[in-house]
Parts: sequence; C-alpha cells; structure tokens
Amino acid sequence: MTQIFRITHINNLPFILRNGLYCPNAEIHDPNFTKIGFPTLIDYRKDRIVPICPGGTLANYVPFYFWYRSPMLYVIYKDNDSEVISTPQQDIIYLVSDFNALKANNCRFVFTDRHAKLEYANFYENPEDVKQLNWDLIKTEPWGRQFGAEIKEMKQAECLVHQYVPISAIIGIAVQNDAMQTLVNQRLLEVNLKIPVKIKPEFYF
Repeated sequence: MTQIFRITHINNLPFILRNGLYCPNAEIHDPNFTKIGFPTLIDYRKDRIVPICPGGTLANYVPFYFWYRSPMLYVIYKDNDSEVISTPQQDIIYLVSDFNALKANNCRFVFTDRHAKLEYANFYENPEDVKQLNWDLIKTEPWGRQFGAEIKEMKQAECLVHQYVPISAIIGIAVQNDAMQTLVNQRLLEVNLKIPVKIKPEFYF
C-alpha cells in the first residue's frame, strides 16, 4: 500500500469535507481558501507541462507527497523566508490517501521521482513503477543543501491526482496535537463523516 500525504490549513477543512479536493484550474474553488507555503511556487506550477497522459499542466492536478515532514513544511516551520506565508504548524493538517483508495474512487493519477516542477523530473502512470522512486531518499531526514540538491529534490517526489479527489478517497487525517484532533472530529461530525483522525507529532518539526 503506497500512502500519499497532502498538507493544508485547518481553515480549508470544512470546504474539503463537503466538496473534496479540486485542482487549481478547476471551476469550483473555496472562496475562503487559506494558502500556505510559497505563493510564487504555486503560480509557477500553472505553466509546468505534464508530459504524459492525461496531460495538461500541474495546475490540473491535486498534488500529494509520498512522505511526511516535507521540505515545504520545514520552510513553513522555520518562518524565516519573506516569500513564505507565516503559519503555525499546529494549524496545518495532513490529508492521507493511498493508491488503492485512488483507484477505488476512479481517480486518474501520475507520479514523479522528484519535485514535479523540475524539468528533468520523470513522470510515471503505472502504479507498478512506484518502485522507480528512491524510497531511501524520500524517507530520509538529512536532506539540507549540505547533503546535495538531489536528496531534497527526490524527497519531494509527488503523486498528482488529475482534477479532483473525492473525500471518499481520504483514508485518514493527521494532526499535531489533542486540540486539533478535537477540532477536526467536530468538523467531521458536522458533515456526518467518519474518517480516522490521528495525533502524529512525528509528522511535524
């Protein structure tokens, strides 16, 4: 079972629970969406072509990582870059899915062996090709620039779900602490959904 992880702001959860996850190019948007991370990187993805079917650009896909404690989360945690939106880690939650859940919900997806924005990233559509990813690097902790650029690039391998991820494809939610677990469970109760919510401090810095 190949799990995938997406981070988002807790403020976005009510819309997601009611509507699922839409790609940036979709006609349906959360009017109150709270951004995290690098807005400039999000804009760049609109122009990055996906070279295999179903094609389009990265903005036609909902991105997930293959592991937690991503370099992006680390940058948010450090909060020392003027381009990054300042966000407390406790306000960030993980939406977890896996290949089986995507297939069961008829989601089309591709994946890469490193950060998808890179022109030399390899793209795959056959789930069996997940073995082509460098899992040792994806799961590694020492990935800073002193260890070389390739480690950081490969750690950010992505699973890209075309257009839309229904909430039924989300198999779990991870949070940092008890208070956030309580809040997420309240949001689930409001929409009569049952998704496991686990406290995972090891997912955070």
